[in-house]
Amino acid sequence: MRNKLFMATMAAAIAIPVMVAPIPNHYAEAAETKGAVVLANNPFKDVKVNSPYYKIIHEMRDAGIIQGYEDGTFRPDTTISRQHAAALVNRALKINDLTLEKTKEFKQPKDLRTDSPFYDDIKSLVEAGLLEMDSQGNVNPNKALTRGEMAKIIAVAFNLEVKADYLFGDVKGSKYEEYVKALYSNGVTTGYEDYTFKLNGSLTRVHYVLFMHRAMNIDDDFVAKPIPTPTPEPKPDPKPTSKSPVKYSDWSYQDIKTKIPRPAGYVAGEHEKKNAGIVQEIIKENGHGFTSSYDIEKKAYEESYASLSEKYREGVPATFEDKLRLSAEQAGTTYEEFVKVINQVIETGEVHNGGTFTVYFNYQNGKIYISGVRNHTN
Repeated sequence: MRNKLFMATMAAAIAIPVMVAPIPNHYAEAAETKGAVVLANNPFKDVKVNSPYYKIIHEMRDAGIIQGYEDGTFRPDTTISRQHAAALVNRALKINDLTLEKTKEFKQPKDLRTDSPFYDDIKSLVEAGLLEMDSQGNVNPNKALTRGEMAKIIAVAFNLEVKADYLFGDVKGSKYEEYVKALYSNGVTTGYEDYTFKLNGSLTRVHYVLFMHRAMNIDDDFVAKPIPTPTPEPKPDPKPTSKSPVKYSDWSYQDIKTKIPRPAGYVAGEHEKKNAGIVQEIIKENGHGFTSSYDIEKKAYEESYASLSEKYREGVPATFEDKLRLSAEQAGTTYEEFVKVINQVIETGEVHNGGTFTVYFNYQNGKIYISGVRNHTN
């Protein structure tokens, strides 16, 4: 019946202007032209003979389902709208004296004029339950048709039955589930390369024509294959952002210990031990009289300060920045220079030898280690 349906549509044609949108390069549903290509009479200017769609486009044109533009183009990469999709499928059915079964009462959409050339086409699909109106009473005739809507229209219009219970993961539980199953199990759709169907995606003029052509020429011997479960690509662990003068200091303690990038060749434990040894040699050579260390986690320092009694915290730096300023003063350098040095040792993993003070960072515990000449302390 479907082959007869297709051949009978040679009697008329329809021209539909639509909006432009590129065909995705990764699209997996391209038609294949098998064997020698028979050149079409008066082919479309923008459909090359080496196009995988060449044969089908011109077959559908000669059948009267589609027609090109006055400039001799077909414009295969145009997005098809709801009204144009309705017109195409209705033309294929009407040419063969077929109609869609009415399942709903038609209520005049607010955005559809009765003198619209697509009025009857849209009315037919609304009454068949194939196009729905929104909560405002609009049918949105110029809105792009979704792939889910396409699946329902094609499956119902061409009476496709579900032959195999295979389902795309992103279709499960949706209202289009059975219609997509019907398309897939009959070879009308293959989905995308990542084993998804993308219900809410739009489709181009050529792909809508392709789906119609397949639905009108079902291979009774076609056997659908199970749809593999897509393996999700591992998502990179997002690194927290930092607005503190000391890099990473407004991260959590756990992030500081695990997500700060390590220098090339870093070996946990050995790196810190080596740096501690270097500092001990500098202390001996330069007569450093004090050492200190503290977490670079800003939040922990300020929470610790807030928990101290008024008497005990008298003279203790109240903020992390205050702590940095005091440390810079103890080291005998400016606040700006001290912050620059801390960021440098965190990024490089090296010991900074400033003569009167040293600084290095321990990646394992998130602490800055400082030594300096005692006469630079308070």
